[in-house]
Amino acid sequence: MLRIGELASYVGVTTRTVRFYHQQGLLDEPQRDTSGYRLYDGEAVLRLSRVVALASAGVPLARVHELLDASQETLDVALVEIHADLNRRIERLEKDRDRLGLLRAGDALVLPDLIVGLIEHLRDAGIDSGVVDHYRDAWVLTYAVYRSRLDPWLETVGGGMLRDPGYLALMVRSFRAAELEPEDPRIQELADDTVEWMIDTWASDAREWSFERGLDDPAANALLAEQWADRPAWVRITELIVQGLQERGIEHPPP
Repeated sequence: MLRIGELASYVGVTTRTVRFYHQQGLLDEPQRDTSGYRLYDGEAVLRLSRVVALASAGVPLARVHELLDASQETLDVALVEIHADLNRRIERLEKDRDRLGLLRAGDALVLPDLIVGLIEHLRDAGIDSGVVDHYRDAWVLTYAVYRSRLDPWLETVGGGMLRDPGYLALMVRSFRAAELEPEDPRIQELADDTVEWMIDTWASDAREWSFERGLDDPAANALLAEQWADRPAWVRITELIVQGLQERGIEHPPP
């Protein structure tokens, strides 16, 4: 017969754990000796070993009790279900871990993954952090006000655009041009290349390029305009893109 410390040592747990399993009804109370000490037999060692194995594998305690005395067939079916549930939990935890990593840069707190990916692309390209932060803040404001319209756009044409290598390359060029003077010839060159990309890529339906037609909150739009006006080169690029599209007969420019 074993005392509680010896039982715990054999199975590789603490005496506190053994007492906890008693409290949970997973171990029956054993007989006691004349001094009041619990005395455990070999069956208790086997049962505790099985409890510890199930619990260590991630089986919820409520199910441990159910499976302790189950048939092998029932146990096999339950373990397949538990394994699938553990995989789902692992996937959620991995996503949470990835998001925590992004939160170190402050970009993923309130923005969808596609926008966060775009911002990370700009950071990886070596764009000045102050310029990227400025752009991120504009997206935070846009997403806060227009989320119901932006989410469907990101799931359709917008999502394809933000993954397009040509678009990403133009974005990097645009941000490197942020500090240029508005009349710098490189601004015109960038605007021309952007128009050509838009025509080549989205000529099937220019109206799908943006969700601008639904941006109808005057206060929010005034704040957004103020954000962009802080970079005169960006304002000029936008003007030139609109002009270039209009010259091609397209009246609805993208954002």
